[in-house]
Amino acid sequence: MKAIGKIKKYLSLSIIATFLVLSLAGCGNSDPKSGGSSSNNTTSSDSGKELRTIHVGYMTGQPDQYAGYIGTKQGIFEKYGIKIESSEYAAGINTVDAIATGTADIGLLADFAAVNRIGNTLDATNLVIFSELALVEANNGGLYVAPEFANDLKSLDGSKGWITQIGTVSEYYNWQSQTYIGIDPDKQNIVQTDSNQTSLALAQQGNASAAIATGANGRRFEEQGWVLAVSNKDLGIKTGTYLVTTREFLETNNDLVADYIRALDESIKYISANKDASAVELEAKFGVLKDDFIISWDSYNFEVGFTEEGATHLEQVGKWAFEHGKYSKEYDIRKFIDTSAAEKAVPNQVTYNK
Repeated sequence: MKAIGKIKKYLSLSIIATFLVLSLAGCGNSDPKSGGSSSNNTTSSDSGKELRTIHVGYMTGQPDQYAGYIGTKQGIFEKYGIKIESSEYAAGINTVDAIATGTADIGLLADFAAVNRIGNTLDATNLVIFSELALVEANNGGLYVAPEFANDLKSLDGSKGWITQIGTVSEYYNWQSQTYIGIDPDKQNIVQTDSNQTSLALAQQGNASAAIATGANGRRFEEQGWVLAVSNKDLGIKTGTYLVTTREFLETNNDLVADYIRALDESIKYISANKDASAVELEAKFGVLKDDFIISWDSYNFEVGFTEEGATHLEQVGKWAFEHGKYSKEYDIRKFIDTSAAEKAVPNQVTYNK
């Protein structure tokens, strides 16, 4: 249906998502000042070692979920005295809600989801970003287009539509792509999607013209006959993923969070050194195809700790979000970064300038 004013077309789709695109939803207008769930509970491992429990909110198919599973199986988290209890969520909004209400202690958010949630709950939020997970300078994928647009990208202007998840960083990526091509982002048709499967169905049915995709998702578009028109590198697209908790939980459990960072870092490095074996285990556990996992894993540049580049990236995404009306008050994202646990855990991997 067409909106009045600047013409945009939103197709409402109800196909159930099995997982979201790399960039994760992050809207929300309430953020109770919960202190997070209690992780003072201890238990004993089979070997008799005392373990502290930490409640992790995982988003389906994200690398911290895979690292948590493989790291637990390899005894890495036990080595650091940690037992993970986890809940799984479809999107960033669900994860951050769990953290804010105390159902989860920590979780992963993408850049846009983090700045958007904080910006929309600025006067009430107690969220804090305590580590990067990865800052992906996307080394594969990019702008995929239907074949008829491959040799004339400007003809995308006013075309059937750009596949987008409203309220997520995909809006930002499309804006970057449209600006790169030289067409007016405010005059483009938007096709709202809720999952990778829905996006691919739109491509197959000829109901969309362009989409940003990476990793295995990009390969799926190519299977539908779409063409990689501009690489993510040329578009300047990056995706940052960050670990989030509440201020109260971080202050009360700083050593536990530091040990979690150490264990997560070691688990990620283990997977990277043993990708084939890890992929087999992950396929058996989660159903992710081995080749798809390896392609997606290789698209990440893992940065557990906190870099100045990661903070600057959050500022850039936040500036765009404010200027495009995603929240009403500009704020300093650095006031919501706390690297105290990361400095204990991986001091050589913290280059953030406070």
